[in-house]
Amino acid sequence: MYIDKNGFKFPLPAAETVNMAQVSDEQEASATETADNSPGYAPISPETPSWGPPSGSNDPGFAPISPDTPSWGPPSGSNDPGFAPISPDTPSWGPPSGIGGNSGGIIGSIVVVPGQNMCPSCSFGTQYANIRFLHAAANQSAVNIRLGNQTVINNMQFGNVTPYYLENANQNLQIVITNVRNGQTLYRGSFSFSGQTAYTLSIINDGSGISLFTVMDVACTSRNSGCLRAVNLSPNSGPVDIFLSNYGRIFQRVNQFAATEYISVRQGTYRASVSESLPCVGNSSIIIANEYVECSNTRIAIMDTSTLNVMNGVTYTLYIIGLAYQFPAVQILPIESDLVY
Repeated sequence: MYIDKNGFKFPLPAAETVNMAQVSDEQEASATETADNSPGYAPISPETPSWGPPSGSNDPGFAPISPDTPSWGPPSGSNDPGFAPISPDTPSWGPPSGIGGNSGGIIGSIVVVPGQNMCPSCSFGTQYANIRFLHAAANQSAVNIRLGNQTVINNMQFGNVTPYYLENANQNLQIVITNVRNGQTLYRGSFSFSGQTAYTLSIINDGSGISLFTVMDVACTSRNSGCLRAVNLSPNSGPVDIFLSNYGRIFQRVNQFAATEYISVRQGTYRASVSESLPCVGNSSIIIANEYVECSNTRIAIMDTSTLNVMNGVTYTLYIIGLAYQFPAVQILPIESDLVY
């Protein structure tokens, strides 16, 4: 007799008679394990853990759940690709659903990347303003800035500019600027911003401390050129002239804490320069060299140069910051405002 895989006994043909007394225990076990030649059949290894595989589940890709799987997961009923259970160790404050933390008008930690001003979770019909900050106060410490009820940036250094923050418009909003080192309040003021409008708020020296100089950032409507202006934030430079390679003097006598109108500039890479205002007489020609500019037999040193890359349809501002002939020295800070309204 022999035993098939289902346990049924059959007589062996005479030619296949086997003397079972000559088969060792090890050979008998081997014969039993290799008795099934069905496609896909494999014996169960003695190393298979005691907790599996469970009976009744032959689905392709099925794997038993280990007893080491934590009690909090995986939960039943969720087989979505990419699903992962939330651990009970996850703090109560996260992960939040949607966008939370709408305190004082600031929507969580949303930062508006230039080129967008959409807010996917904002209430329909609500007006928002885009607000960014520039630290242009020479010889002032690094600062922390609060916009409404939230701190929007810590340890902001001289010459740094933030991205745009999205803020509820048409309401009085308090801005507080404090010294990083000792927490002293350097500035406190209330502002009201218009919806669908962008602003750059520059921290400047006002003689006895700091103040904010605010300009609106207008989207460039030209498809065939960029839009360029200049803002003089140097507290001691006096009026300055701005020069651009291939264009000559583009802005004349830009006073302290003043902004020019926008002009159109063709797409390309330019060298921008700043100097004290030239005393040109009538239609006197201007000579522009690497180290100086000259007009009406008067030569004035260039205080700083910077490279400006202009793209069509993008707005740029040349901020003049620093101190004339002192430290930190006057410098040109080109800042892009690629806004879409």
